[in-house]
Amino acid sequence: MLTKLHCLSQQVRWVGIILTALFLQYGNAFAFEGKVAKNTSGEPYPHILKKETFTINTRNIKVLKENGNYLWIGTSNGLLRYDTQGKEEIEVYDNTNKLLSNGIFSIAIDKKGLPWVGTYGGGLSHFDGSHWKNLNTPDGLNDAFIYDIQFEKENIWLATWSGVNFSKWDSKDAWKSLTVENSNGGLIDNWVYAVEIEKSGRVWFGTESGVSTYHKGEWKSFNHSKGLGASYEKVKKDNKAIMSLFQGQHHATQASPAIPNIQTADYKPNYIVSMHLDKQNRLWIGTWGGGLSLLDTKNFTFRNFTTQEGLPGNFILALEEDHAGKLWIGTNNGLSLFDGKTFQNFSRINGLESKFIFSLESTKDHSLWIGGHKTLTRIIIDPTTGIPLNIN
Repeated sequence: MLTKLHCLSQQVRWVGIILTALFLQYGNAFAFEGKVAKNTSGEPYPHILKKETFTINTRNIKVLKENGNYLWIGTSNGLLRYDTQGKEEIEVYDNTNKLLSNGIFSIAIDKKGLPWVGTYGGGLSHFDGSHWKNLNTPDGLNDAFIYDIQFEKENIWLATWSGVNFSKWDSKDAWKSLTVENSNGGLIDNWVYAVEIEKSGRVWFGTESGVSTYHKGEWKSFNHSKGLGASYEKVKKDNKAIMSLFQGQHHATQASPAIPNIQTADYKPNYIVSMHLDKQNRLWIGTWGGGLSLLDTKNFTFRNFTTQEGLPGNFILALEEDHAGKLWIGTNNGLSLFDGKTFQNFSRINGLESKFIFSLESTKDHSLWIGGHKTLTRIIIDPTTGIPLNIN
């Protein structure tokens, strides 16, 4: 299922060791901890990336998650566990041996270092160290479609297509539920795609109709009318004809069960595709065609970024913060690295195999793993510069 196209493994591992030592010296010197610049711009990365690329026999790579020496890879054809430390061992889990569904939406690692996997129609799967256990609607879940998983203290939170579930993750407590109905409209939509949790306990939910937040018994919701997503006039030129590309590679019918209800829409600013709460407690929100939104979680104001502000594309499919605090953005038109002022953009010209970037994972060895259409790419981030290594 997984074939290496360009083997730099041993070299990349030694580079990782060297960069780890450098990171101890330079720390987070390149994190953008201050305010985002008033004016931003985009620029193309001028080099060919030093990378490893793998092909995977699947339509797309939906989710990536580091777990010690392993990388968990969620695809539309099952779950892979890849040993990144040289043994190159691959374990495959699918509906023929352990799981109830081959469509993998989400992966999270609990405090014991064990994976929980959200699937397309197969509910929630959990590995307890020796066996897989599958949980579904008869066990109390709202839905069999689990799009995101987050842990907060002793709780596990699930984003489903019928609201939110939460429970104590290491107990046999019953699953509790949050829906539009039982929250009296506090949750803005039952189609929930993302969960992020602040240290204060405030929980954020990204849905098909905008963003909702719950804290100390109080709900707030935000949509395009309150500032989420750029205006159509701003993005319509760059969004033109994008849907035909999605339908060719990812998003038609099975184009993606992963993101339904968008087959003909090139602009749905309330549709939250990705979400990330950064180290500065800023909430970054990826929209469907409305660009990237930044929500100030203190005063609840938005700022939007599109191709006009430097992004390579307005469909924000993945968000990841690296160990230096920089934001990586997966779009419909390549990869971008944002430092608070400049979007540095990477494309096929730089060696990426996929135009569409569906998943990102930053790992402790300073690798950035990039999931695309049928391909998985690994690049190395230099902590002395904060940018990827190139072949020079």
